[in-house]
Order: sequence, then structure tokens, then C-alpha cells
Amino acid sequence: MQQQIILGSIIFCASFLLIILIIGWDVVEITNWGLKCNSISKQCDQQIYAPGRYLVGPFNSFFNFPGSRQTIEFSDDKRAQSQPLKTRTAEGLTLSLHVSFQYQLIKNEIAKLYALGGLNYEATFIRMARDTILQAAGKFEAPKYWANRRNITEAMQKQLEDELKKAHANCVSLQILDIELPDQYEDSIVQTQIEVQKKTMKQFEQKAQMILNDILVMRAQNDQEIFAIHAQAQADAFTITQSAQATANKLLLEAESKSYEMIQKNLELTKDEFNQYLYWISVQKQKKAKLVFNPNTVLTYNLNHN
Repeated sequence: MQQQIILGSIIFCASFLLIILIIGWDVVEITNWGLKCNSISKQCDQQIYAPGRYLVGPFNSFFNFPGSRQTIEFSDDKRAQSQPLKTRTAEGLTLSLHVSFQYQLIKNEIAKLYALGGLNYEATFIRMARDTILQAAGKFEAPKYWANRRNITEAMQKQLEDELKKAHANCVSLQILDIELPDQYEDSIVQTQIEVQKKTMKQFEQKAQMILNDILVMRAQNDQEIFAIHAQAQADAFTITQSAQATANKLLLEAESKSYEMIQKNLELTKDEFNQYLYWISVQKQKKAKLVFNPNTVLTYNLNHN
């Protein structure tokens, strides 16, 4: 009997430990951060857990918070968390804004976020965003939503970033999706923008024509430079040719002069004798000339035979 009691106790303890092990595990989902809380004491750890499976013990479990960027949208889209924001511009015109923004929870402040609003923190973000964006939107006049849309977007994002930090989150980006103004005023703005675009196009056309004129002037200048370079090249070529011819003639005269000096020296002639010698050579060359006596008959007569 005693053995049965002991065996039953062992089985009970083993079963209890098995149940403890089964219910003592919990999981932090992928892309989430985990906050471990006790279901009885309602107390939560300050430690934030990364995705994975953990042994948390009995009566403990994880609350999952998104670790990635989340989007809140104010528009007519079915997926939007809230309707478009309606307010008035600085001059009093009705304004409907379709806006979306992305937020990311601050990891090390998740415990504070849970203490602030539990798991319904996104409703707090929506309320804060609505109040902040409407307040910022009312400071701008209607034309600026067309002309300075980027500046308005940046101003709204900065103000929303300051507010969300108080709720332990960051505003990563903000987009103005659509702007709705009274039809009559919107048509007027569209017409104004069309006129501005026409004026801009006219300015572009004028600049393009000026550039084209500059190109034509540059082309004419280049043609003149090419003509001048070509003329200069021809002049330089003529000068070089004449210079080379003069140099060649000079060298030829110098060679003839030297050859005559060598002949005079080798023959041992005086200057007068050498001049007579040169005269005799020229006469001999002339005696070998051809004489034409009849247009139909050419006779060559060597005067050396006379």
C-alpha cells in the first residue's frame, strides 16, 4: 500500500512538472519584440525579448509589439484606420486632407508604452496624429498646399515626431496623399497653375532659343578660326617652300663656286686665265646648239667640224 502511495506521488509530481514545462513556454513572433508579463501580479519585466521561444515559467506570457514600421492612414480607403481629416485653411476655406504616416516603436521604451496605454497604443497614436496634423494644417493658406506641399509635409512630420516621442514612438515619415478644397477655388488654383506652367514653358523656350543662337554664333566663330588657320597654314607653307628653294639655290651656288675654285687651283690658273677658261667653255656649249633651216627638215651641224 505504501509503495502505491509513493508511486502515485511520483506520477503526480512528474505530471505536474510536465504541465509546468508545457505551459511555461512562450514565443515572440518574427519581426516583433516581446514584453514578459505575469497574469496574476500584472507586473512586466523591463527586459525586451527578441523573436524566439523562451521558458517563461507559469502564469507568465509575452505581449508582442511590432518591431517593424507600421502605417496609419487617414483616407477613404477601406484599409485606412480613420477617415480623412477635415479642417479649414488659414483664410477659412474648408480643407479635407488624406494623410498617412509611418511610426516605429522605441524598443527600450516598450515597457513604458504598455504602462501608458496597454495594447491599445495605436488608438492613442491616431488621436495624437489627428490633433497634431489638424493643428498644423490650419496654419497654411490654400495656395501653399499646391506651391509648397513639400514644406507643409515636413512641418507636419516634425510636429508629429515631437508628439509621438511622448508616447514612446518615432514618426519615420509622413505623406499628404490628397488635398480637397472647394471645387470653385480648386478650379481657380488649377487654372493658375496652368498659367504658371505656360509661363515656365515660355521661359524655357526663350532659354532654348538663346542657347541655339549662341551655338550658331560659336559655329560662325569656329568657321572663321578654321579659315584663318587654313590661310595661315597656306602662307606658312609658301614661306617654307620659298625658303627651302632659296636655301637650295644658295647651296648650289656655293657648290659651283667651290668646284670652280678647285678647278682653278688644280689647273694653276690665274684669275684672268680662269675667266678666259670659263668663257671658252660657254662658247663651246653654244657651238653645240641645233640650227633649224627648214620647218620640215631639222639639221644638226657641229661647228667643231668647220
